[in-house]
Amino acid sequence: MLPPFLKSSYHRYKADTNRFTEWLIEAATSCGTKVEDLFKPDPKSSKKRSGKITKIPLKGYATLVDVIVKAGVKLPKTIRLVLERAIAIRKKFAVAFRMGGHEVDDKADKGHLHFITVLESALERLSSSVAGAVRESTKQTPKAMKGEVSIGQQIPDLLEHLALDDNDNDDGLNIKDDGKDDTPKATVQPQTFEIEDEYELELPESFFMAFCLLDDINTLRDFIKETWIEYKDGMIDAMTAAVTTNSAVILGKEMIDDVFSKIDRTDFPDSQSISITMYKLRCLLDNVPSDASRRGANEPFDLGTLDTADWALATATILLQSFIPVLQPGHCPFYRKGHFGPVDTSKPYTQRSNEQKFQSDREAVLDILGDFVFLVRIKNVMWLKDEITETMMDMMVSKKVTLHHAFCIQIFLDVGNVLEPKKSAPFNDLRMTSLRAKKSLTSLLASIKTHPCASWPKSMTEQTQGILEFIETHLLKDVWIPLKEKSAPGFKHAEFHLFKENPVLSGLTMYDLNLNLQDIGLTTINTWKSVFPILHLYNLLEHAREVPTLDWKDLDLFLKFHDEKTIFVGGRPVGIEDSFKIFLLFWGMPATFVSKVVNGATKPENNSRLRQAVGTPRAIAPTTVLATAFHVALVEDRKASFSLAIVEKVLEYLDSVPDSTTSTPTNAFRILKRKWKSTKTLSPLQLLATLRSNLATEEPRLLFNYIGLHERCIEFYEQARAHLHDKFVQYNGPNYLKDIDKEPPFVVFYIMHAALMSSKAQRTLFPKGPSSTASDLEFGSVMLRRSGEQIREFMKGGKGEIACKELRVFSKIYGKVSEGLEAKKKEEKDVYWTAIEDVVDPKALAMYQFGRLDGRI
Repeated sequence: MLPPFLKSSYHRYKADTNRFTEWLIEAATSCGTKVEDLFKPDPKSSKKRSGKITKIPLKGYATLVDVIVKAGVKLPKTIRLVLERAIAIRKKFAVAFRMGGHEVDDKADKGHLHFITVLESALERLSSSVAGAVRESTKQTPKAMKGEVSIGQQIPDLLEHLALDDNDNDDGLNIKDDGKDDTPKATVQPQTFEIEDEYELELPESFFMAFCLLDDINTLRDFIKETWIEYKDGMIDAMTAAVTTNSAVILGKEMIDDVFSKIDRTDFPDSQSISITMYKLRCLLDNVPSDASRRGANEPFDLGTLDTADWALATATILLQSFIPVLQPGHCPFYRKGHFGPVDTSKPYTQRSNEQKFQSDREAVLDILGDFVFLVRIKNVMWLKDEITETMMDMMVSKKVTLHHAFCIQIFLDVGNVLEPKKSAPFNDLRMTSLRAKKSLTSLLASIKTHPCASWPKSMTEQTQGILEFIETHLLKDVWIPLKEKSAPGFKHAEFHLFKENPVLSGLTMYDLNLNLQDIGLTTINTWKSVFPILHLYNLLEHAREVPTLDWKDLDLFLKFHDEKTIFVGGRPVGIEDSFKIFLLFWGMPATFVSKVVNGATKPENNSRLRQAVGTPRAIAPTTVLATAFHVALVEDRKASFSLAIVEKVLEYLDSVPDSTTSTPTNAFRILKRKWKSTKTLSPLQLLATLRSNLATEEPRLLFNYIGLHERCIEFYEQARAHLHDKFVQYNGPNYLKDIDKEPPFVVFYIMHAALMSSKAQRTLFPKGPSSTASDLEFGSVMLRRSGEQIREFMKGGKGEIACKELRVFSKIYGKVSEGLEAKKKEEKDVYWTAIEDVVDPKALAMYQFGRLDGRI
């Protein structure tokens, strides 16, 4: 079921009409009118649900409105908005079932239209009763009212409209207007109102529920299509697109469960009947014969109605139903392409005829279903499963087709049609990630042998080896090919067929690989403490006047990605003494002991005392909050589950400062942040838009190569030791090698300690220093100067920006979307998806939705 803070269209509609009815009654009561005669409490309601159900005759609305208009009660903007939203969805339903050029029987739709008319009349009279009370709702231009305005033209007005409705609530409950509150006090006991219409509806309420469900599902489909278009255009990466899609599929399935648990089973006995019944009803209203007279050869239905079937998910349902008889015990039915004739893919999917669309969809579905049967037959535990694979494997076991299955396979088709003819592009990205991961992990295993560390966990070595084995057997070589050939001898099997045909699985696997790389990389850095010492030295050298400017880009990016207050224990130091103190504090040394070392009471050659004084060095944590949440689910059950914990992580972004590659929060983020803080509710689209935006923001951080940076830092320490060996012996004697051999980063301790002692000695000799405002850096330090020379020498081969170069190659976001027209274009899309149900004027939104529906049904 959907979490309580997410509202489907039907739930929001019921909450809106209930809130408006409640306000009507309370406002009329506050005017001194007795409305008890209109109440008809349902005595059976208490047995079914909590609260009180009150039945209101529809004609009572006009009476209540008369009372309120005469009393001059102002219509609160929150009530106006929920009423406009309720009218919009009802109108959308009415238009959908009156389209196609047919005439609607008066009796069939009179009740539905009468209800809309009553609500519109109430809105018009209440809006005009007080001059200027809701004048802002009339700002919509004639073009928008006619449905001629484009999405892009709507965008500039969204934030202005939002500013007028800061207190808008998704349900309209318990929210008051700014200034004087004309709304009567809320009743203590919650009530649910049901409208009694004197006209009997030909279409029961269950059909309206089914319409809302299919409309929500198709809105999710539009969002998923746009997500993969953004991937295709290089605006987001395959991981973001896959995780967003997988999450949308899970939310879609929860929507289906939610509606089906409440829908009338006499109208819809099972979930697949929602698809087939709504499709047949549309055909009936369009006067399309239900027999086979208009079908072509090998066509399961009249392809002239393909748009209607697509909207109702009937195409997917019918294709899956046709596959069920093929399932036989011990048999893997692999499809031979071209069985139903050649498929013309010379044109983009949207430009093909209905026949060509159906042929390509049928071929794609039948081609992939054999892989799901194969996975069930061999009982193979996959590295991880996306929701589409999981659901379709369930169908192969149950041999029953549900709306869940139809929705999943339709998403599979939608994604493939968007990416065609480059459907395998996400798999190619996965292969590149695999090669990159193999190189890094193989190098790490070799480094562990040459530079062992007693605190390195054995489990991490086992994890590394396990990932390498998976890469070799499943991503660089198809381990399933021999098993498939055994199951279906003589059939030509394509390598990596499931990964190539299912971009969601490829993207999720790529995400999991990078999550593991990040986990291993951070554990490596925290165990060896390889990066932190050089960060402290690098920061000190940046402030040393005698050291030319250094530009170690990878370290700069590392600091940008992580909290400087953790690394520098409160903030960046400037002088040598402060830098040395913070450096020792970072290593967990007590403040009293640090003071002794800084003042020279404890010599660096006293290795035993130094080691005993080291406590628990600080460690860095992942800054990819969402990635970390997903990683928990992936590690525990190898499934990319959209769990409540992950949802909470998404919502945390709405209560905190956004972690973004841009300097300021996006407008889309502001919209959601304000809404979440005031209402604690979101629509599924808003949740997914937030998820997609923040996953894309995290991508460069997730791809940062911590293992490579660790190895380069170890290499620098070894070169620095050789370069500064004479100075180390001069200051500390030959025994210093014992420390550096065991812990190469210890070389920074000797550098900073020598620089500190040198500055203290010079201050003793020259107490006034070279200037009246002398700092310990102004005396100069041979050790610091030579350390800076060594860093510049080290970076000559480009070793100071390898991680940055890798991001420019592998990241879709790094340095691309933070600026320019692409960013503006993406921002407008984000605003649209986050504002569509809460900010856009409902009338304009309804007209746009009608136009979109025209093209689909």
